[in-house]
Amino acid sequence: MQGSDYQEIHRDFRPLFSDRVVTPLYALAVNFPLVEVTAENGPFQMARGTHVLPRDQGLAKIASGEIPMESFYMQPGDVMIRTPLALHRGSPNRTSQPRPMIVMGYVMHWLHTAKVDLTLPRDYYESLPEKIKQLLRCQVVERLPKEKVETYVNFKY
Repeated sequence: MQGSDYQEIHRDFRPLFSDRVVTPLYALAVNFPLVEVTAENGPFQMARGTHVLPRDQGLAKIASGEIPMESFYMQPGDVMIRTPLALHRGSPNRTSQPRPMIVMGYVMHWLHTAKVDLTLPRDYYESLPEKIKQLLRCQVVERLPKEKVETYVNFKY
């Protein structure tokens, strides 16, 4: 939104064991914009290669300029598939228009991600095929609340 500032540089997940141990990829993030993403409206920024570095080392390389924070400009219909372990941030929106971006997270079935907040009404959930229900991790409620405030977890990983 207008008036936003740079997010703190972060990862979306903690490393499985330690950030000093590189593991096989166990999560993906898929970003797709609903509007054109420009330098003015707050592009996603990422430091390539930091997913295989300890956090403190990645942050030091970013601070020194050895690894730049790159901006990713996108058009509606573009898709970015990335590791949520790469250090990244959102950048300021200097326009009067919002810059909506959908981010979908995919994780291995054994990874518990308690911060994922998917709530479905029971009648809708029950109408889904069994195969789809098995793929969902969600809270099933009798009905959705009329007003829901969006929350954002301030990641420090």
